[in-house]
Amino acid sequence: MTTHTIPAELFLLLTNDAGRQDSTSYRRQALAAAAVAELALREKIALNEDRSPKVTVLDTEPTGEPALDQALAALAELDGKALKSVIGRRSMDLTEVIGEVFTAEGAVTRKDGWFFTSWPAEDDSVERALRARLAAAIDDPSAASLQDGILLDLLRALRIAHRILKDDLPDLSRRELDHRIKDLQIDHPAAQAVRRIMDDMAAVMIATTTAASAGGGA
Repeated sequence: MTTHTIPAELFLLLTNDAGRQDSTSYRRQALAAAAVAELALREKIALNEDRSPKVTVLDTEPTGEPALDQALAALAELDGKALKSVIGRRSMDLTEVIGEVFTAEGAVTRKDGWFFTSWPAEDDSVERALRARLAAAIDDPSAASLQDGILLDLLRALRIAHRILKDDLPDLSRRELDHRIKDLQIDHPAAQAVRRIMDDMAAVMIATTTAASAGGGA
């Protein structure tokens, strides 16, 4: 089974069969956060230890992954900016580039409307395999990859893990699932750094969504 980038897999989880964002109004910011996490893992960027972490670009060489390369180019222009502001920038909107990747693979189709583009499901086998993989990671943490842990942590940070995965893990309550995700022990040298990044992401996502709600919504 092909494993896509972290933001690409998150796109599948946050997009319903009709091709619209599902379970959250902040898909765009979530995809940007996922790209930041993966670029950090690839040592393309770093986050400092500030209370509001700032992003520093370490290597601008393209990865060959369209979404990551768009994000990397955008971050090069935003070098030194706070993570909170970075994930909300228009240049970090990866929806289009990820949608085009899945369109080329036949997983979705592109549907242009008057005000927005949607990405209706065409072949759900990729998403079904992804969901099965994440459910297996929860059932057997020893089978979980670092990418699984990051995806699950992002869903938990958005407070939608149970909403997204309840049909795949029907025996777990919302609280139980969140605890399982928090307790995941990923056997990878970067695991501790990634956990810190995800905790930062959670704080940033909560701050971003709270600010948006206070300002009248997305």
